Amino acid sequence: MRANELYQSGARKSVNQLSFVNDTPAFCILLVEKDNLIAGRFSALVPSDTSVVRFNNVKDAGRWLSNTKEVDLIIVEENAFNVLLPKVRNNPSWQHVPVLVACFSLNKQLIAAAIKARATDLLVLTENDQDIRITINNYLDLNKRVLSVPPVSKKPVSVVFSMPLWKRGIDVAVSLTALLLASPVMILTALFIKLDSKGPILYKSLRIGANYKEISMYKFRTMKVQADQLISQMSDQNIYAKKPTAEVMDEDTRCTDCKLKGVVCQQPLFDQDKTICEKVYQAKLDDNAKFMKFRNDPRITRLGGFLRNSSIDELPQLFNILFGDMSLVGNRPLPPYEAEQLTTNLAAERFAGPAGLTGLWQVKKRAKGKGPVSDEERIALDIEYARTFSFKTDMYIIWKTIFSVWQKENV
Repeated sequence: MRANELYQSGARKSVNQLSFVNDTPAFCILLVEKDNLIAGRFSALVPSDTSVVRFNNVKDAGRWLSNTKEVDLIIVEENAFNVLLPKVRNNPSWQHVPVLVACFSLNKQLIAAAIKARATDLLVLTENDQDIRITINNYLDLNKRVLSVPPVSKKPVSVVFSMPLWKRGIDVAVSLTALLLASPVMILTALFIKLDSKGPILYKSLRIGANYKEISMYKFRTMKVQADQLISQMSDQNIYAKKPTAEVMDEDTRCTDCKLKGVVCQQPLFDQDKTICEKVYQAKLDDNAKFMKFRNDPRITRLGGFLRNSSIDELPQLFNILFGDMSLVGNRPLPPYEAEQLTTNLAAERFAGPAGLTGLWQVKKRAKGKGPVSDEERIALDIEYARTFSFKTDMYIIWKTIFSVWQKENV
């Protein structure tokens, strides 16, 4: 490994640049750091097959970037990232390159500034060389894997689900007939809602339907005005809520590994203005329920409970079915905050089927004595319907729905 290598052309030496170059480097790191001791520490921690090109100012680093085609990772000191990052992120050639901001400690101002500048991560210079080495190696490997992925085809994506003609025919015929027959009930319901509480008669809700398409789903209003603002305070009443793990319940925001070592957290994040270990934060996300349904929901109006138990509140969705947003039978359209939880390829498969007024999971567990459906069971039933729906299946679900609509919901 050689030090003080000449600038790229080899024509002259520069006090602003030091290169630590392997004869046949597999990776190249650009280091912007004024402190010689810190620069030397980085050069000693990188893999043996990695070259480190160091500058002590952003101007020369930017000039070097404009004349090179190979760089796998950029490490920039805390006082220089605000100047360097715009140059990197605004250049299509370097947008994919991870940029680590080297710092001695974390604070909210630094984290906010790094996020705004689109830094990849903050590299805390602790006394533990192994932690720094692991972080550098992880990002070098990450960039290598990202670049190995073939580019996404620009061809238009084919539609995953297309409504069969027989199903659309049933939807139009049934929804028109039902609207005519139910119109007296709907008119009376609208009048009672107006007398019962302040607010609109209908509630329009943004939902995610088939093929992840956004739709406006209509219901008779059963909740108080601005009820959605109370959701964050009601997580303990969610029937899908999971019991928190011991690590999440502990008030100590460090993970188990850090506690056993008796050290401060080595992977700190900020969550709601509090420092929290990345592992504990991930555990909190894993414990969050993917669906929401509340016991003794305080948001529901006096009339709303009856409308829900009798499913009368669902009648305006007949217009959604008539207009083609939904089908009579299908997977329930989900609110965006629930849909975004289903990010795995398997879970997302539920959106490859029709969105519907009633579905397989609604009728599977209505029988007396059966417990509530878990997240996993509900997703599995949605996927089963998306894969296997047929005329026979739809008739079975409609039949079961008719005889269960007046039963107390146990799902």
